Amino acid sequence: MTKSWRRELDRRLHPLGLTRVQWQALIWLDRAGGELVQGDLADRLDIGAPATVTLIDRMERDGLVTRREVAGDRRLKAVVVTPRARALLERIRRIALTLRRELHSALSDADLDTLCELLARVRAKLEAPKR
Repeated sequence: MTKSWRRELDRRLHPLGLTRVQWQALIWLDRAGGELVQGDLADRLDIGAPATVTLIDRMERDGLVTRREVAGDRRLKAVVVTPRARALLERIRRIALTLRRELHSALSDADLDTLCELLARVRAKLEAPKR
């Protein structure tokens, strides 16, 4: 289901000129308050360091992010969203919300409550410490 969600959202976001990994990076950056250390972004996107550098180079070239040094550790670089990216994020949120509403319309409120409860249980099982 997650793959289908991403595929459909990707289709709807295509007119914005963003690749899937770009809009996912913007969403992760937004969730983190607008900036993340490069390595943390790579972890969240589940991609390697070389791919992350290439992604950030492209996004920087396109005016979506900038890099800045992290105070106290010159080796680290923070990736920071630009005003242009913030405007795109607003459009991404609206498109995602529309998709979410369309999908939720197929379910009753009770169905949604049950679904959320079941997904919370599955998440708890996945995140439980392993013995």
